[in-house]
Amino acid sequence: MDRTFRDIKKIVWTTDGSKVSEEALSFALFLARRFGSQILGLHVIPEPEKLLFKSEFRDWSTKVEENINSKLRSFKETIESQGINFNGTVVRGIPSGEIVEYARKEGADLIALGKSGLGLIDRLLIGSTALGVLRESEIPVLTVKKAESEGSVKLQNILVPVDISENVDTALNFAINLTESLDSKITVLYVFRLDVYTYEVPASTLILDDLTKYSYKELEKRIDKIKEVHRSSGKFVKDLCIKAEVIQSVNVPVAITDYASNNDIDLIVINTHGRKGIRRFILGSVTEKVLQESSCAVLSMKP
Repeated sequence: MDRTFRDIKKIVWTTDGSKVSEEALSFALFLARRFGSQILGLHVIPEPEKLLFKSEFRDWSTKVEENINSKLRSFKETIESQGINFNGTVVRGIPSGEIVEYARKEGADLIALGKSGLGLIDRLLIGSTALGVLRESEIPVLTVKKAESEGSVKLQNILVPVDISENVDTALNFAINLTESLDSKITVLYVFRLDVYTYEVPASTLILDDLTKYSYKELEKRIDKIKEVHRSSGKFVKDLCIKAEVIQSVNVPVAITDYASNNDIDLIVINTHGRKGIRRFILGSVTEKVLQESSCAVLSMKP
């Protein structure tokens, strides 16, 4: 499979009727215009496996479904007036599993859903749905936080965290495709983990600085190679604005989210994990923590 270019023809947008899910819809609409995508709206009515009062629950869920279908019809009318194809569906079950299964069945290319704030309760909710989708999904997952102020989606600054020891460029390729017709800037960030070298090299600032400079040069070479691939494709008529950044930290997820907050990043595009072994779980946990802590939207994908 050619991972250099990724088309998005179908976007599953999940809604629970909240404001943050509407923020996710704004991103879905932005991408639909960019890629000519169809949007598939999905609402999952939570349905526990064991119910004490089955008849009462069915009555309640039926009323909920009628209300949701009415809203989805309204969304369809508004969205299709913009020239974007939209269909809405209501299902019952465990949200994360139903979302992933629906996306698989429909042959979707992206799942877009909202996440809440950064409090303890919000993290628990994120863990039960967004993280569940992230762990199970084979396609990219876009999670969007409620915006602090009203406004249209902007993607002026995109951050792509990478591990230079992993030859995986899926996230960077997607970011480049996304900015093809936009005046956007991409920053490729490598976080040099200080704790990895604590017991391997003398506690010398000069040695750490040399290792950081070496990492920066390797990252620049990688970026130049990818830029050349995209230029030779004939798709890009403008120069790709991509810069390399290497920073030192003992906590990779915090370093990524802090960098995003301090540099007005609009979107983080990140791979979910490495290809095999223990690295897969380490890198996977980094992505999950970035998703939980980030104040901007996060688009995560498997290599």
